[in-house]
Amino acid sequence: MTPPRDAVAALRFGLGFRPGQNPEAEPAAMVAQLAALAGARPLVGDAETLALRKELMEFRRIRAATRGKAVGDDMRARLEEERRELRLAVEDALLASMGRAVATPHGFAERMARFWRNHFAVAIKFRGHAPYVAGYEDQAIRPHVAGRFADMLKAVVRHPAMLIYLDQYKSAGPNSRAAERRELGLNENLAREILELHTLGVGAAYGQADVDALARLLTGFAVRTRGRSYEYRRAWAEPGRFELLGRAWEGGSEAQTLAALDAIASHPATARRLSHKLARHFLADEPPEALVKALEAAWRDSDGDLTAVSRALVSHPLAWSSPFAKVRQPQEAVIAALRAAGAGPADIGPGRAYGRGLTLGAAAQMGQGLFDMPGPDGWPEEGAAWITPGAMAKRLDWATRMGAAMADAGLDPRDLARAALRGALSEKTAWAIAAASQKREGFALLLASPDFNRR
Repeated sequence: MTPPRDAVAALRFGLGFRPGQNPEAEPAAMVAQLAALAGARPLVGDAETLALRKELMEFRRIRAATRGKAVGDDMRARLEEERRELRLAVEDALLASMGRAVATPHGFAERMARFWRNHFAVAIKFRGHAPYVAGYEDQAIRPHVAGRFADMLKAVVRHPAMLIYLDQYKSAGPNSRAAERRELGLNENLAREILELHTLGVGAAYGQADVDALARLLTGFAVRTRGRSYEYRRAWAEPGRFELLGRAWEGGSEAQTLAALDAIASHPATARRLSHKLARHFLADEPPEALVKALEAAWRDSDGDLTAVSRALVSHPLAWSSPFAKVRQPQEAVIAALRAAGAGPADIGPGRAYGRGLTLGAAAQMGQGLFDMPGPDGWPEEGAAWITPGAMAKRLDWATRMGAAMADAGLDPRDLARAALRGALSEKTAWAIAAASQKREGFALLLASPDFNRR
């Protein structure tokens, strides 16, 4: 059965219905959201990243000054306070990200940003990494959601969050000038993930020699010691000529490495793989081949222009006629519940109507902490990963606790069900909610229902 068009716009292409908002359901208006998002002020820009960095540096300064010494109560308290301030600063960035998703009228653009954030996955590796991960999406992903994939790839590869996550900042050419003075080595992590995860994919026509060549070309991509921004260190770059995907590239040149990344982004295997991944994310774990081919054609014809690819996605008839077949991931479920309840950023977080245990903590408990991806391949797309017995038990626990909070807020489960699903609410689910003996039970039934957990 074909789902209602507004439900497809809100549930498949957006983050859920929200009272007072009618989702854009025409392709032109949906695609226009991308340019607006790309030009929006970041939640975590350079200034905010610097502030987080200063918190970290102060914590490290105090810790270094007290290491190996007897520490008095005052200094111990100050160290603990700095640790707490850093933790809260990172949590504020997490809350701001969730609050933006909860309140946005531009659901399609937000979902696209989150898709690419997961595609170029970066998790917090250690405490010092946190400030860069907090600003990563706003600085490297969002500015490019309406532009060329190649530009997003180059921004990601040069962001400190990615350089640190995959140890590229420690990689130096064996024959570089820097390697003559100190013991440094070549690291292939970033090169391998670019080819295997970010572009061509496993099984494409590349081999270990290509990984090695790209790793050598990437030497010199580093993180500035002071300020901790990206810099190109020519002294670390491997000299020579390297063959990558059948073409020769000059080492020791940032421009040549960026040109090589352009070539990888434009490769037909990249178009094929990422078209399939987009269709899989939005429609089904096994997406219709006709849709994948349409996206691939748009990708090739536009040389990876993400506006053109997005337009092909939301203009295809199968995108609107296919039944809801995807499982809502934990973050999506939390965001959709908060949107349906009409919650805003001020309602989310410690001491508020929907506290950490119902929002950030709940998503993490269900296996999807915002900055806690399991690896460079990001969160799994297949529904089976999210509906294991253990995962469903945790989701039911969240539904019960969130239902209690909604009841305490004076909401009605029947109204919330209509707000959350509108025309996608089935008679079976509506009847079960109406028959619930208590409001909190009705909310829990809604949040645990197949209607709510599919998109």
